[in-house]
Amino acid sequence: MEKVKRPSYPRTWIGLKPTRFKKYQKWINRDKPGICGTYVSAALLHDTFLRYYEIDLDKENLLLGLKTIVDERFPYRGTFPWDLKLGLGYVVGDIAELSVKMSLIPETTVIDLLNRANPVPVAVGTAKLFGSKYKNHWLLVYAYGYNKEGKLYFKAYDNHGKYSAIVPASQTIGCVWIEKKNENS
Repeated sequence: MEKVKRPSYPRTWIGLKPTRFKKYQKWINRDKPGICGTYVSAALLHDTFLRYYEIDLDKENLLLGLKTIVDERFPYRGTFPWDLKLGLGYVVGDIAELSVKMSLIPETTVIDLLNRANPVPVAVGTAKLFGSKYKNHWLLVYAYGYNKEGKLYFKAYDNHGKYSAIVPASQTIGCVWIEKKNENS
């Protein structure tokens, strides 16, 4: 029988501290079919309001409000980066200092965002097509690292009960984040 080689994970992580995201460990998506876009958007919005305004938004209100504008906005199944961007943009649209951004390439975007003077967490999509154990899913990434072979990994809240999940960046596509305008200019 052939042994399955376990991946070597990074020993050093760059970005935000996992303890900041521990509170989301209990934010578990149990809906069928799942609404992972809604959960990750809720965690991202919650973290943004705590960080910038010291406002602790209610989880249930966030989920209820975001579900209709993220996961149920369009007639197709699943959520894409533009679904998160449009939904979050609708919520923060009246807050002039906040901006919702999107990219299709997480590998470079996440590194750039987490290397800023004021790093921000990033909603990142995983893809079944790229071999992700999460299949097509959304995670909230807050750190990155390279293993000894030079492979890039992300550390994230997974909305399945883990706030410190590790995924290969090569299995991701699409990302969305909220930033304060002119904060990192």
